[in-house]
Amino acid sequence: MFLGNAAKPASSHRRLFAGRWVVLLGLALLLGLGLTTQATAKLVRDKAADSHAPREVFGRITRAWEDGNEQALADLIHEDGLRVTNSQAGERVSNYSPSQAYYFFRNLFQAHRTLLFEFEMMQDATAGARVHGMATWKRRRPDSETIEVVKLVCILVQQDEQWKLAEINTIR
Repeated sequence: MFLGNAAKPASSHRRLFAGRWVVLLGLALLLGLGLTTQATAKLVRDKAADSHAPREVFGRITRAWEDGNEQALADLIHEDGLRVTNSQAGERVSNYSPSQAYYFFRNLFQAHRTLLFEFEMMQDATAGARVHGMATWKRRRPDSETIEVVKLVCILVQQDEQWKLAEINTIR
């Protein structure tokens, strides 16, 4: 009888021990599934944020342009440089390295006072590898009261998962 009772508790302990493993394994699976769900949700949030990232860059361009902040604009230039097309000056095309872009903007802001700079239309990242924004720039020369209105198309291109300014095209 003593041996029979001794065998019963050992079998009961094994079942209890196995039951704990099943519970622990179940918790581990649930936690892993929860982390996977969180990671998936984060990926979806990141993708949604990426699609709006160009709008944030267009906003930074607007603030820098209105402030006449050539350094802030130069910091947004793509590593391959900035291509500027001025259709008002007979299709003149200029290319600037990121460091040269600083001086381009400095000269631009010395020659013109910005009264207003705003993007009227902007694509988001769902448009593809190149994103366009159309801006209106109201400006005047320091020695004149005449207000000029210039339409610009700014093109952003991705560089190392960031959107950078690659082109500015003046349109009529």
